Amino acid sequence: MADRTVFIVGAGFSANAGLPLQSGFTKLFLKAESFTAGRSRYLMPLLRSFVKETFGFKSKTDVSSYPELEDVFTMLDLSANSGHHLGVKFAPAELRKVRRMLLSRTIHMLNTSYLDGKKKSQREREQLLNFIAKLSPERHKFVSLNWDVVLEGCLGELQAAFPFHYSPEIRPATIDEDEDELKTSRINKKAKSLLIAKMHGSINWLYCDCCRRAYSVPVENVSRLGVQVLKRDEAAELYGKKAPRRLECPFCGVDLGVRLATFSYQKALRAPMFESSWLEAEKALRYADRWVFIGYSLPGADFEFKYLLKRIQLARAESPEIYVVTKADKDRVSPTIASYTKFFGRGNFTVFGEGLTLDAIDAITRR
Repeated sequence: MADRTVFIVGAGFSANAGLPLQSGFTKLFLKAESFTAGRSRYLMPLLRSFVKETFGFKSKTDVSSYPELEDVFTMLDLSANSGHHLGVKFAPAELRKVRRMLLSRTIHMLNTSYLDGKKKSQREREQLLNFIAKLSPERHKFVSLNWDVVLEGCLGELQAAFPFHYSPEIRPATIDEDEDELKTSRINKKAKSLLIAKMHGSINWLYCDCCRRAYSVPVENVSRLGVQVLKRDEAAELYGKKAPRRLECPFCGVDLGVRLATFSYQKALRAPMFESSWLEAEKALRYADRWVFIGYSLPGADFEFKYLLKRIQLARAESPEIYVVTKADKDRVSPTIASYTKFFGRGNFTVFGEGLTLDAIDAITRR
């Protein structure tokens, strides 16, 4: 029987396709303040006002003094979710609006970064495609801590011979361009598909707050969800007649929303599609022969996921082989490798410190 491998991927995995790492996220996020076209530019005045009032950030050039996104989202979530103000100026309803606008900007940014990366011929992207071309749904599964659709998009680019799925709670759907509405797609249950368990949600997922159904749309429809994450009146206020028609649940007709577990120390993970994703991830990790971490640094904010990993590892009769694919500075100790050493123990994992090289790809996809 072929070895079963679970790939656990973080921001470093998607960086191969041109998406920002956490260190470059803020700079790219704020770039929209100078945009003269596109929807993101309309979001930035309120976002800047919020960060100025709550964190004292006033500079237009010193990105290094911008607050950590974990802090921004944590302040928003702790106040808004408990129904409390954050200071005099920001009531819970306003905080939820700020949060939706932050997510809208992030969706547009991640989608644009992926599309821009497709236009560039770069070594890292070629290595990523080379890795994805070797995937097999019989032997491989993915657990993703990312919101982006890099993996899904690359599978489409390569015209993979197999489909992918998220979890039983995520229904594939398409946006009918003629009727401008969401329509569910048929699932071929006989076809072997690649699992992509997305622990914090995805920028191509829609959620119905009424019947609690969740849907995934094709990669090419992601830009539409950058507006859908806003409330109907917010989109109308920002974009006027240029706002796209709202997408409604095909089953109950309620306005659909976008649910993402944010860069927060208090993630909201109780929606059905999150619970289903975590269950799929647990099953995959429990039975895998190898855990391969690619571009993931074990950040402190992901303590729920780190607990899941440790709980499964210690419950197994035999620990899985563990590989870490990262980009480590040869001249100094890598913080990422130090994190894995503290978590799994020295000598208990194999490191590929130059990213997705041919040697690394061969080792982590072998039978």
